[in-house]
Parts: sequence; C-alpha cells; structure tokens
Amino acid sequence: MNIDYDKHRKNYMEQLKEKLNKNISYHVDRVNEKGSSSFSTCDYSGWDKDIWNYRHSIVDKLIDLGFNVDTQMNWEVLDITITKELTL
Repeated sequence: MNIDYDKHRKNYMEQLKEKLNKNISYHVDRVNEKGSSSFSTCDYSGWDKDIWNYRHSIVDKLIDLGFNVDTQMNWEVLDITITKELTL
C-alpha cells in the first residue's frame, strides 16, 4: 500500500467534496433569493466532468434540502432546474 497515494486520494476527494458543496450552495442561495436556479451538465469535453459524474448526488442533496428538482435530457445535455417548495 502506498501511503502517499492514499494521502493524495484523500486530499483529492476532500477537494472534490468541497467543490460539489460550493456548487450546491451557489444554487441554494440563488433559489432562496430568486425562487429558482438552473444548470446544465454533459459528458463531453469542455464540460465540468465532476459535475457530470456526481450529478445524481447533487440532485439527491438538493431534494434532501427540500427543493423541487426537475431534470430534462436534451441532445445529450442534462438540464437541471431547482425551485423552492411552494405550499398552495
């Protein structure tokens, strides 16, 4: 077992977790301020691969936080719209 590799892997995963949580926080702030937020992700060069790879975790977290999340696939691009829960 390579201790340096394990340390690097742990460091990478911590940075990834921080990055994804910042993304979630950004959209939560926008939804709380404006009522909705949206973003798109795709498995294609030039797109953020981390957002694509962890899209299900991001959506699950937003739902756990009480937001409505709608996803639509268009031309291999996943569009995600987040709105506040609204009780009528």
